[in-house]
Amino acid sequence: MAIGSGLRTPSLRRRLVVGIVVTASIASFAEALLLHVVWYGYERRLIERVVEDELRRSIEIHPRDRLLAYPNTGDLRLFVASRDPTLPSDPLPPYLAPLRDVSGDVPGSIVFREVRAADGVDYQVGIAQRGPLAFLLAYDASEHQQRRIDLLWAVLAIAMMLTLLASRLALGLVERLMGGMNRLQRRITEGPGSTTFRDAAMDVEVSALADALDDHRRQVAIALRKERAFAAAASHELRTPLTRIATGTEMLLARNDLPDAVLSRLNSVRDSVDELQRLLGVLLLVARWQPAGDRPSPLPPEGAPRPLGELVGLCIARLAGEARLLGTSVSVSLAEPDRPILHPAMLEIVLSNLLRNAIRHGRSAPVEVRGENGAIEVVDRGPGIEAAALERVFDPFWRGSAADDETGPSGLGLGLTIAERICAAAGWVLSIRSDAGSGTRVSVRLAAAGQVPDGEAPSP
Repeated sequence: MAIGSGLRTPSLRRRLVVGIVVTASIASFAEALLLHVVWYGYERRLIERVVEDELRRSIEIHPRDRLLAYPNTGDLRLFVASRDPTLPSDPLPPYLAPLRDVSGDVPGSIVFREVRAADGVDYQVGIAQRGPLAFLLAYDASEHQQRRIDLLWAVLAIAMMLTLLASRLALGLVERLMGGMNRLQRRITEGPGSTTFRDAAMDVEVSALADALDDHRRQVAIALRKERAFAAAASHELRTPLTRIATGTEMLLARNDLPDAVLSRLNSVRDSVDELQRLLGVLLLVARWQPAGDRPSPLPPEGAPRPLGELVGLCIARLAGEARLLGTSVSVSLAEPDRPILHPAMLEIVLSNLLRNAIRHGRSAPVEVRGENGAIEVVDRGPGIEAAALERVFDPFWRGSAADDETGPSGLGLGLTIAERICAAAGWVLSIRSDAGSGTRVSVRLAAAGQVPDGEAPSP
């Protein structure tokens, strides 16, 4: 019986929505950043054009009228610095002093620099060298800087709105795209009945998956039909020699001239044949039972109910010889020995299997059979089962560490697999608890009227 890893399965719908939203967000913010960069470049070129035009006008007017060369606008300030002490010179503020000797590669060209004053105001400065004079025109760009910040926040807000809109559109788009997958999931959960999983409204990719599921379902149905046919044929082939053995045994038992030792052996053979026939009948019945859904209906009762105490006693008596041989004792404590069992043959097989395992693997430690609160429990004091191995005890053909021990009993590893299948068919719950070194406890929770109790599930 497999145990889930507990890891959360990733949602395809969530991944699609997240992928679309992330892509839209990256595109929106990239567009906003590009708009900001383009606008910033345009503003910078515009400022440089204004500074250049005004600076050339001031240079042209300065030789004729020094006072008229200075701009009369509040955002433009002209400074004329002279390297000749005989000529008048304007004192330079600290943020312009390092720029006095800056010149371009081409004589007479204008060079632009961005500086920040001590008060935090940004200036776009145009510098031109004319002989001993240096013309520095500072443009106060604080208003443009504030507009740039406002634009940045505006484009970021627009990008956020576009992201939210993309999220809403992505959710609707993914829901439409996943519509076919959702219909397929419902069909798988509810079962298609006589129809197929495929739907004409499904997309090509979902239709391909539905076709694969339909093909797999047909293959499983064919395999189940073959399995049931094989089980019926095998039952017939096995019943024939068993019937001959039973008939021959009854004929010998009818004679009056046989010694007591021979009669005892013949009675043992007859009991073994009866047990094999009951086992064969139960296995054939369980093989034909096909569970459907999470809560499959159990098999209907066959024959008259029998008391729980009687079935436990029969199982212990059948294994008494093996228990004595291995030095093991079996004790019984049943709170409801008269509880009617609706599937007596099934419980007899399950209990015999559990008792046989406890006797063989208990290493001569006492075995207990307890019954209370609607459950019957087989407890041994053997070596127990490792936690890693406990997950595989119900797997077909799996055997524990005793199989590798020369003194341990041999087996095919099918006992617990068969017992679990029988319990499921009867509407019971088989569970096992064990700790290495402290023994094993196997419980069968018996359902009232053959129904599985609510909230119960098999768990190793």
